[in-house]
Amino acid sequence: MFDRRYFERVFNNEDPWGYRSCQYEKTKYQRQTELIRSFAGSPGSILEIGCAEGIHTVMLADAFPGASILSVDISSKALERARAACRGRSNVGFLNADLTRPFDECGLAGQRFDVVIQSESLYYMFPTLLIRSALIRYLNDLTGTMEAGSIFVTSNGLHLITRPVVGMFYRAMKRRADLVHDSTYREWNEVRRRYETYDLKVFRIRD
Repeated sequence: MFDRRYFERVFNNEDPWGYRSCQYEKTKYQRQTELIRSFAGSPGSILEIGCAEGIHTVMLADAFPGASILSVDISSKALERARAACRGRSNVGFLNADLTRPFDECGLAGQRFDVVIQSESLYYMFPTLLIRSALIRYLNDLTGTMEAGSIFVTSNGLHLITRPVVGMFYRAMKRRADLVHDSTYREWNEVRRRYETYDLKVFRIRD
């Protein structure tokens, strides 16, 4: 299970996935940032689910200085580094929470966001959500943080295991949001030394 203990062990090592030095990841983050600009203009509020050590958080803070950004992660060790990375950026706040639990219990009660972004964390949450029969509850909590017209931006690596997992989530998401952008990329990951495929989708919440 990918629980809090798992991620605290992972983040015993700094930058465990090599995000700081990986052009593959930087390119993916740049694409997500550009899509937010394309579909949300200058958003007033952004929720980042699974911010890890804040590599993308810094990019979001600099790209949207007028936005209030709340970045969430399950690992306190990762958040400590994310806070350091974002030092001096007053538009970023952090929340240490396990979002496989109800959002109201995690400190998100009543909060609304123009943009929610979840990059490469959905499939880590999925086993726990499935075991707890909480996938629909998570989807309800997620969309409950957004008003009509808000966007959900997501990117996930696609392989034998993750493809059906994220596919199930996307089908459920389409029942309450319009898929307004859908792209797939296959690019060289210089850290893992192999080609990897990932998608990039934008959903807009319906009225």
